[in-house]
Amino acid sequence: MKSKPKEQKLFVYLTCIYIFSWYLQIGLRVDILGAIRFEFILGAFLSVCAIVKLLNEPQPTRLKGPVIFFFLVLGFYTIFSYDRSVSWDIFYNRVIKFSMLAAFLAAFVRTEWALKMVVAAFLLAMLKMGQEGFMGWISGGMIWQNQGIPRLHGVTPLYRHPNSYSGMAVGCLPFIFYLYPIVNRWQKSLLALLLIFSLIIIVFTGSRTGYVATFLLAAYFWREKLKHHKLKYIFIGIALIFVTYISLPDAYLEEAEGSSSDARIRIIKDAISVFINHPWGVGVAAFPSVRMEMFNKFQDTHNLYLELLTNMSLLGLISFSVLIYRIVIENKKIINNEWSSPFIIALSRSIIAFVYARLFLGVFGMDTYEIYWWFALGLTIATLRASTFRNEDKKSLFKKKLSYKKQQL
Repeated sequence: MKSKPKEQKLFVYLTCIYIFSWYLQIGLRVDILGAIRFEFILGAFLSVCAIVKLLNEPQPTRLKGPVIFFFLVLGFYTIFSYDRSVSWDIFYNRVIKFSMLAAFLAAFVRTEWALKMVVAAFLLAMLKMGQEGFMGWISGGMIWQNQGIPRLHGVTPLYRHPNSYSGMAVGCLPFIFYLYPIVNRWQKSLLALLLIFSLIIIVFTGSRTGYVATFLLAAYFWREKLKHHKLKYIFIGIALIFVTYISLPDAYLEEAEGSSSDARIRIIKDAISVFINHPWGVGVAAFPSVRMEMFNKFQDTHNLYLELLTNMSLLGLISFSVLIYRIVIENKKIINNEWSSPFIIALSRSIIAFVYARLFLGVFGMDTYEIYWWFALGLTIATLRASTFRNEDKKSLFKKKLSYKKQQL
């Protein structure tokens, strides 16, 4: 039997602080923390400790292979790139740095308590950003013209663009949907508040990327509910579609100024041409440079799947798909395990839906090198470990009780 993991509470707290600080870009909000580069120092310290711990890990998870495969593909297309300086910058500042979050979660989060702390830190950061969006909408201070319509913007550079801000809000919905039924009353109140903030952000950012992703995610949630209450949720689905349509401001339903749809179609055509001319890939984040050379236009793909295909060929698309597939499969195994707790099951469902939400957003967004995949990966590994040790404890207790009953007989 596996020995129960030792709780390293200090590292759990530090990981929570890092998650909260990173999402809120705390260094830009608090001058002294920015001056001492607080996020960098904390991240560097946790990185060293996490790498040392993971290198001594006796039993890696089944996610190790897909992660290594994806990393090798990214590394290869950084070295052999049409714009090596850009590729290296993205590989170092996004791939390596963002992947460290997965390492923190895999190394330090081993119990259900630690998982709850991490999820709480993440949702508190989302709640703060949601509150800022709500106040920016009420006051009008964060709404200004973008592509011909008034759009809500985020406070920090990370989520200043309406599409990014909308994507952040969409990413909150899976955790709200699955955690709400299992938490206590005051936690329900906070999740309900976060839901209100998220919906306001999604609507008033005027992001069609967010609208499409929200619709597809809602369909995913609705499909699950249909399994148990078909007629009831058919009527609820029809009502929600009607209410949503009449609630959206007219300006957001109209074609945005600047013919953005035509621009996206042009990008898709150019991306296909780039892929045909460079079927082995142009390199990590090198598409804009190659597009400029071929068509005298610099905009990126605005599509996750075209980004993977043009940057890293079919190999990149396959390696990414294998990683995502493994994340989903491992979480489904946790959900189907009879020993899993209600919280762990809810969290695994949230992770799967979160990944799907990011894939939906990827239809109109370039997210290959973003942190979301590493966050989902780290949470999955942490949930696997917490679930494994909990299962061992439950099985051991069950065997002891069974043995005791036999002795009594």
